[in-house]
Amino acid sequence: MSVVEHFYDAHQACYCVGGIHPMRSAHYRVCAAALVAAALAAAPGAAQESPVSAEARSLYERTRDSVAQIRVLLGGSDTQSATGTGFMVGRGGLILTNYHVVADKALEPGTYQLEFVLPGGRRGPLQIVAVDVIHDLAVVKGDTGDARPLLFRDAPLAKGDRGFSLGYPLNQGLTVVEGTYNGRSEEQYYERIHFTGAINPGMSGGPVVDARGGVFGVNVANHRRGQLVSFLVPVKFARQLLSRSAAGSPPDGAAFREHVGAQLRAHDAELMGALLNAPLPVQKLGEFSLPAKIGDFMQCGAGTEREAGKPYTVDVHQCYTLSSLYIDQRLHTGMVSFRHHILRSQDLGALRFAALQERYFAPSRSGGVFDRKHHTRYACRDEIVALPGTPAKLAMCVRRYKRFEGLYDVVLRIATLGGSALGLQSELEMEGVSFEAATKLARRYVEAIRWNR
Repeated sequence: MSVVEHFYDAHQACYCVGGIHPMRSAHYRVCAAALVAAALAAAPGAAQESPVSAEARSLYERTRDSVAQIRVLLGGSDTQSATGTGFMVGRGGLILTNYHVVADKALEPGTYQLEFVLPGGRRGPLQIVAVDVIHDLAVVKGDTGDARPLLFRDAPLAKGDRGFSLGYPLNQGLTVVEGTYNGRSEEQYYERIHFTGAINPGMSGGPVVDARGGVFGVNVANHRRGQLVSFLVPVKFARQLLSRSAAGSPPDGAAFREHVGAQLRAHDAELMGALLNAPLPVQKLGEFSLPAKIGDFMQCGAGTEREAGKPYTVDVHQCYTLSSLYIDQRLHTGMVSFRHHILRSQDLGALRFAALQERYFAPSRSGGVFDRKHHTRYACRDEIVALPGTPAKLAMCVRRYKRFEGLYDVVLRIATLGGSALGLQSELEMEGVSFEAATKLARRYVEAIRWNR
């Protein structure tokens, strides 16, 4: 496995073209292939769960009637597309869950239906009241009878405090999992709680409570390769969503798509604003000065590809923002990433080395494989530019989001020219951004590249 493949494999263990992998139940393909993040239906490592304690049993009995399984059904049938978890948060049948659990219904209301099932057997249809795509939360409403709401915890926790996650893993019935609160997850753009506990597919949207039953987090994701490494949405974002949902009537149909689009544009303005307003650090990699990690919300990795029998090596350095957003099963967006490849060879000769560079540069993203539902095809333009120390070929490819006005995916590629044994390939990728912000960041990126001859 090459350095690049290993890097992406490790990256997608936790994030999907953006984002983190939420634990939605199986029955659908969990993660679109987009860069880095995300997203979904990933199971944690095969760690041995501890026996349930008397405290956990007591909490289970006190909270079980307030935790529902949420089923996503194909419209007009009882065929199950996916499952998640939700919990009572207010009188009148209000239930909190993850956005990614109900996303199909939100964006395709004529195709999918939602249903809740409580432990006592009560079930019924659900209506979406409000969604928060950025923090992966949703409020839904159904006739839940006298099911009591759980209360949010107001006081902060300390690292090492016990927590208890509830949910319906893999259709196995309501389950309680003991774990440990470990503070805020580092480097993620939007706040997440690091929770050490075996959260599994189907538990998305379930509550995580303290020893008194106060909810402090909402199950949202786990790390595919990390044993017991899970992530929660802090309840402060649930409070904000509940407040907003009480302020007006919920949108439906096409209005819901526009509601989601407005949240994506807000994410773009915030993330790209942070990237454009921060200094762009420059690092020396061999003979080149190149853009480096921008801010604490980026994660970076590096290595060297050196394959037996190949007369060249490739030094790889890449960074990405931990800001991926789940939109639906086939669309994850909201990330910015870049990668540098430094190619070296003493044995290829000028012509073969030029062919190697061309192979790395080939803009595959402008090809014919694309999702007709979400995007237009990439349109590309290229030109020869003069960078400090070298001429270079520059190509920019852009595709438009069909359902979310004003948003684009933009890929910038740069390749140095004229080197017979040394060359640079660099790529900047921006997902779900405004064209104006993308061109500003692309310009800064290009201006930071230099060959120090």
